[in-house]
Formats: sequence, C-alpha cells, structure tokens
Amino acid sequence: MAKIDLYDPKWVDMVFANKNKEYGAYQLRKGTSQRNIKALAILLVAAFLGGGYLAYQIKKHNDDLAAQAAYKAKMEAAALEQAKKEQAERKKQQPKAQPKKIEPEKVVPETRATVKFTAPVIKDDKDVKEEMPPMVKMNKETKAVGSETKEGTNDRTEVAARSTVATPEQIAPKIEAPKVEAKQVVEEDIATKVFTVAEQMPTFKGDVNSWLASHINYPPVAAENGIQGKVIVKFVVGRDGSVSQAQVLRSVDPALDREALRAVNSMPKWNPGMNNGQAANVWFTLPVTFRLQ
Repeated sequence: MAKIDLYDPKWVDMVFANKNKEYGAYQLRKGTSQRNIKALAILLVAAFLGGGYLAYQIKKHNDDLAAQAAYKAKMEAAALEQAKKEQAERKKQQPKAQPKKIEPEKVVPETRATVKFTAPVIKDDKDVKEEMPPMVKMNKETKAVGSETKEGTNDRTEVAARSTVATPEQIAPKIEAPKVEAKQVVEEDIATKVFTVAEQMPTFKGDVNSWLASHINYPPVAAENGIQGKVIVKFVVGRDGSVSQAQVLRSVDPALDREALRAVNSMPKWNPGMNNGQAANVWFTLPVTFRLQ
C-alpha cells in the first residue's frame, strides 16, 4: 500500500470531492502545508537570532571580566611599584651608619721602682771626722729664723698679706663641661619625627568601619560597571589627632581610590599614638572596603 500524505493537495481534493468546498475546513486543510513551512522558517530565524544574541552577551560578559581582571592586575602592579620607589627613597634619605674605628688598646709596660746607687768612698779612720750638725740659735727677739734676712713684721701671730699664696683653684678656675639636656632633645625628636611603630598606636574614637560605611559615597561609574574591592590607604595621625598625608598603598579603581582618600581626609580627630609617655606623629594603614549590595 502506497504511503498517503495527508497534506498533499490531491488528497485534500479527493477527501472534499462532491462536498461543499466553501466550508472553512477545506480552506484550512488546503493551506496547512504552507502554514507549516512558514512556521518552521520563523522558528528557525528566531532560533538563529536568539542564539546569536545569547552568544554575543556571553562573549561581552567574558570580555568585561577579562578587562576588569587585567585592569586590577595593572593597578596592583602600579601600587607595588610605587611602594618600592617610596621605600627606596626612604633608604636613600636615611644617613648611613659609619662603622666605629676600634683602636687597639695601648699597653704601657710597667716600670720597676729603682734607687740611684751611690758608690761609697773608702777613707782611713784617721781621716774621718765626726761632724755635728750646726745648731740653730734662736734669736732672743721675736724674729723668725729663715734661710735669708728679710724686712717684715715681728709679730709671729700676724700674717702678712703679701705672704698669701694663691691656690691652684684661684689661678685656674674650674671649667665645667656643658650639660646636655637629653630630655629636651627627646622632646624635639618626638615633635618632628613621624614614627612607623609607636608604643601605643593611634585609635579611632568609635567604630571606624561604621563611620566609613555611613560616610562613603559609592561612585556611580564604579557601581554601573560592577567594580568593587578593598582600597588600602596610609596616612599620618598627628600629635593632635588630626589626619594628614593620606595616600593609596593598594589601588582598585581610580574612582574608588579618590572616594577612599576623600573619606579618610574628612575623618574627625583620632586618639594620637604615644611614645615615652608623649603624643607622637605615627603612620597608620587602614583598609577601605567597597562592596555592592
């Protein structure tokens, strides 16, 4: 038996032979094949367009992700290079410590005590005369005995002014070494120097994360492009608690970097760091997080 095609126009004519062809069923059956072809063509075109659009969106999304990753890696490399340059400049500015010259200790040889030897003179006993030391006769007057005769007062209890001998201290007055005020030097050093580490690091008056969350304005450009991340900011907390010299250590995006610096510079005063019981200028590092909800 031959295969019957129900959509063949001849079969439709055969079925509706000697019947009212003006009826709607004949017209529907007659145009079924054309409608099926049109529907299939429309379906194929729609599938082709939909598949192309989906492929385009996937490619665009992948390209955006790749561009963001490349930009992030570039900014991190630039921040790392900047940090290396700053570290090299600090090393150049620091004075090089010169090694101390160690001089060998001078050894002074110890000398022995000696007495000059005088050769004895040998004489005969008859040539030796016993000599008595001369007797000093005391003058009946009130004059003192001396090696030579001098004019002066006869009162032994009176001391002549001209006989006063100046002491070594009066001739050469004692010279005192200048005293160095160590405390004053330490205070001046603390007032001008910026410390990397302190005995007591600076602290924020409250919750710093809550303050940042309420004062940061998310840049619209970054929000539209789906850019988020953590910007590392370094700044100085002064002796009075004020914030200054803010700079970006690790960048995420220029718009996010600018907003992080703006927020840090607008912070209220902190509790300053302490060194030796005194307020000091101290570097502080703070992460500023940008996260899309």
